[in-house]
Amino acid sequence: MQKEHRILALMTLALTGLSLTFFILFVPPNLDLLIEFTKSHPFLAPFIVISWRILGIIIPPLPGGIVSFALLPVFGWELSFLYAAISVLVGTTIAFVLARKFREPLVKRFVPLQHMHHWEDKLSDKTEFLSFLVIRVTTGPVMDFISYIAGLSKISYKKFIFATFIALLPDVFLYWAGEEFYSGFYNENTYWVSAVIALIAVAVYVAYKSKFFKKT
Repeated sequence: MQKEHRILALMTLALTGLSLTFFILFVPPNLDLLIEFTKSHPFLAPFIVISWRILGIIIPPLPGGIVSFALLPVFGWELSFLYAAISVLVGTTIAFVLARKFREPLVKRFVPLQHMHHWEDKLSDKTEFLSFLVIRVTTGPVMDFISYIAGLSKISYKKFIFATFIALLPDVFLYWAGEEFYSGFYNENTYWVSAVIALIAVAVYVAYKSKFFKKT
């Protein structure tokens, strides 16, 4: 099973790298076309983005979050955050329900057993809401796994989804700052800035994944 988890981590990293490369090379030169597409398909475009983000939470190797930030100049920060929030609330709910129904046989395919028990122990009966809120806020890059683990714990769905919603609120600033960065500097230095952002994103992602998958 440890080998499966390492393969899963490598798949996640590879798909993340491919997604970053795709958006770096595809979005900037086709920005006008993407904006026109969203105007011509006001329901289809958000549906595609939301659906992909939801899949990225249900199926951990898929990098859903990258889409939201990559399309900031297309939708603007307000709609980008709204679509991301809807996706996260729906996706984490599905992951939570799946874990609660199918339990360890499903979750252990994504999360090493020792980590599963480690996170479950953090969600004690007396402090489960605050514990989960802290975990949710501080483990954004692995929230897909955390949703499954929460489904195994005794935390109620109401507390789970409320904590998830609160943890989303700081992202408002990130989306706003991302759009400001794009409009103020990104357009003039598209590829260089994209490359730097990609390298930083991959480095952070690798750090989180390696920490999450390392043996205890």
